[in-house]
Order: sequence, then C-alpha cells, then structure tokens
Amino acid sequence: MENKTYMNWEFETIAKHTLDILLIVDHNQIVQFATPSVETILGYGPEEFVGSNAFDPLSPEDRDRLMASHEEAIMTGKPRMDEYRVFHKNGELKYFESRVMPVQNHPDNLVVVSIRDVTLRKKMESELERRKNRYQELQNSLKNFSQDLSGVMKVSELKSRLIHELNTVIPDSAPQLVKHNRESEVLEGEYPVSLAIVLTNLTVGKLSSENEKFYILIGDRKELAYILTMKSSSIKESMDLIWLETLVHYTVMVFESLNVIESLMSQLETAMQKSEKPQWMLRLLFNLSEKQRMKLSGDLHDTVLQEQLALYRNLESILKEYQFDSEVDRHLKEIVQGLLDTIHQIRMTCNELRPPLLREAGLISALENLFDYTQVSSTFKIIFSVENTENLVINEEETIGIYRIIQELLNNAAKHSQASNLHFHLIRTDECIHLHYLDDGVGFAAEKLTPSFKSMGLSGMRERIQSLNGTIDFASQPGKGLSVKMQIPLSV
Repeated sequence: MENKTYMNWEFETIAKHTLDILLIVDHNQIVQFATPSVETILGYGPEEFVGSNAFDPLSPEDRDRLMASHEEAIMTGKPRMDEYRVFHKNGELKYFESRVMPVQNHPDNLVVVSIRDVTLRKKMESELERRKNRYQELQNSLKNFSQDLSGVMKVSELKSRLIHELNTVIPDSAPQLVKHNRESEVLEGEYPVSLAIVLTNLTVGKLSSENEKFYILIGDRKELAYILTMKSSSIKESMDLIWLETLVHYTVMVFESLNVIESLMSQLETAMQKSEKPQWMLRLLFNLSEKQRMKLSGDLHDTVLQEQLALYRNLESILKEYQFDSEVDRHLKEIVQGLLDTIHQIRMTCNELRPPLLREAGLISALENLFDYTQVSSTFKIIFSVENTENLVINEEETIGIYRIIQELLNNAAKHSQASNLHFHLIRTDECIHLHYLDDGVGFAAEKLTPSFKSMGLSGMRERIQSLNGTIDFASQPGKGLSVKMQIPLSV
C-alpha cells in the first residue's frame, strides 16, 4: 500500500514538473489526461483540455496526416514520431514534435503522447535556410554580374546593368545613377542642390550615408561625377552590405576602364568615320582589355577569393569544434559546400581572365592545359597537333592573341557547332606562325562569313588578327563544319 502511494506521488510529481506535454488519448481521439505544462505551452488549462478532441488545435494542413498517424499507432501497436503545427490559445502558430506510444492491451486503445515544443528550433532552421538561400542568391548575382561586365562597352550599358542588378536583388533600394557637375554644382535627378556640398567629399567606391541614403562615387568623367544613390534602409544584413561593396568594386573597375576607352573612341570617331579601324588602335584596345582583365583577376584573387577562403576555414573550424543537431549540421555543411563551389567558380573566372601557365610555360603548354580543362566538360573531342614549334619564342602580345582566338573558337564550338571533333594544328615557319582549325559541326551559310557579320565572335577574331598584322580566313557551308586558317608574322 505504501509503495503504491509512493508511486502515485512520484507520478504526480513528474506530471506536474515535466517541461513537455504528456497526454493520454483514447481511440476516439478524446483527451483523458493532460499535464499542467499544457497551459504553459498552449495556453489551455488541463481541465479545459481534458475531454476535448486532441486534434482540434492542430493546423488544418497537418490534421489529417496526424489523425492517420494516430490510427496507425493504435493498429500496429508501435510508437510513432511526428512533427506538426498547433495553434496556441492566443492564435500563435507553434511547432511540436510528438511521440505516440500505444498502451498495450487496453480496452479503450489508449495512447500516451509526449509532446515537445520545437518552435524555437524550427525558427532557427528556417532562418538558417533563409540565410543560406540569400547567400547563394548574392553569390550568383556577383557571378552573373562580373561575367556580364565583360560585354559592357559603354557607361550607359554599365549604368543599365548596375541598376537592373540592384533592383533585382534589393527591390526596395530605389537606385539611381546621377551626375554631379563639379564646376556648376548642378545635380541631376530629384535631389536638392544643397546636397552637392556633401557629394563633393565622396571617395570613389566608398559608401557614404546621409539623409537615409547611400551615396557612392563610381567615378569621374570630364567635369561630371557619376554617383550611385539608394535607400540605406534597404540594406538590412551584413551579407547584403558585403554584396553591395563587392558590386560597387566591380563597377568602379569597369567604369575606369570604360572611361579610358570611351574618351579615346570619342577622339578618334571623327577621323575614323566608317573606315576600318587602324592596326595601332586595335592593338591599343586589346592591350587595354588584357590589362583590365589581369587587374580584375588580381583583385578577385586578392580580395573576394581570400574572403571566401577565410569564411570557409572559419566554418570548417566551427564544425570541428562544436556539436550541432543533425539538421543544423546538415545545413552548415551545405553552406560549406556552397562556399567551395563559389571558391571554385572564382578561381575559374581568374583563370579565364588571366590564363595560367601562359607567361610561365609558354603558348604550347598553356594551350595543352586549356584543351585538357575544356575536354572534361565538353561533348566533342579535341585533337591538338604542332609542327616545328621546338624552342618557339613569340612575344607576349602574339601569345595572348593566339590564345584568345583559340578560346573563342572553343566557345563557338560549344555554343553553335554541334561538332564531334575539333582539330587544332599549329605550325611554325621561318617568318610566320600558322593555326589551322577544323571541326565536323553543322557549319553555316557563307553570308555569315562577311566582315559585317557580328555574331559568333568572327568580327572579334578578325580584329584581333588585324591588330597583330596577320590574316585570317573562314570557310563553312551548312552541314560541312567550319575551317579557320590564320597566320601571324613573327616579330622575333
């Protein structure tokens, strides 16, 4: 008798002080017993919860699933684990995790339900997932933006691309690229002239906040300062701010390059009219382009890549040092994998901007490396052969020119040719270096080979060869592939 009394006291103590909800529910889904914690967690007193249907507070979207799980537990006599949503008495939606344990051989098919409030964990998981998705969105934005900048040739195009990216990624930022005349203190756009005093103190590429707006000097051209403005309140997280600073960094570099190119083109436009661009001008433009590529590659490697590597190492260290539950651990590992993918993509971009081995090992080794790398992700087979290239010495301008043309031929093959085999044959003679390219792809009509045809990179290859005082010939017919023959006179 004393033992029985002690057991009743022990059960009442556990039921009274447990932090989880304990319910006893019959086969009609009616609550027969509830611990006091039901009031703390759900707002219902035990006396008003007992006698009610256990599934009434459940979210309608989860109710049928949980009722079926309850019936299955009774039928099989085996415990069941479930997660679902429940409405608090005040209307707040909460997340629960429960374990249903059937009472064996009971005439009313009673089940004991142990319920734990996992709302905080779910919110943390949801926030982690949101941040992971946001991080991936920002990384993809920077990747696409940096790639698109290679095709931007005017400040107006840069402005359009920048505003589009800001509106897409931060819709409430209300971005504008305004021009400030430093001499007349005139400011274009819907801004008071008094703000011109603030704008004169801006530093290129640095964010300055004033009157709930960010002001960022992109650069100067003639007497005009180009200033990006946007709502400072639209940047709500540190990752958004890092993204914006990186986006501005890319924009400033391209603006500086375009400023030089557009100024030069403007000066030459009258003299050139519609005639063919002179060789010296093409060489200048290509050299400027290559220098800008090298600068961008170096900046990406020394800033963005190093930041990503540091973040990756920090996360790796956290995962090794601390223990997380399986779901959080999985999300963190997904972020780590995403960082590795981003690091790989940045390295690929750096390699494309500044080809590895080109200076160190020379043209032939760099091409072999390019073909090996391209072959891994291509459906066509690349056959590369050389003739009389022992101790080949050509200057840097010729080396990069040949390399870029072959890059363009590979890009064209991947996008347009549908070829199974690509043949590259490099021959050196006493006075020239020759490249013969041949593929067995779909080919195209002869009119697309005219100098005025702009697509497929043919115009760019012609201008590149012209800048090196060489010649290039294209031959193709529908269904008969493409043949390209070029020669460049050796300068050394």
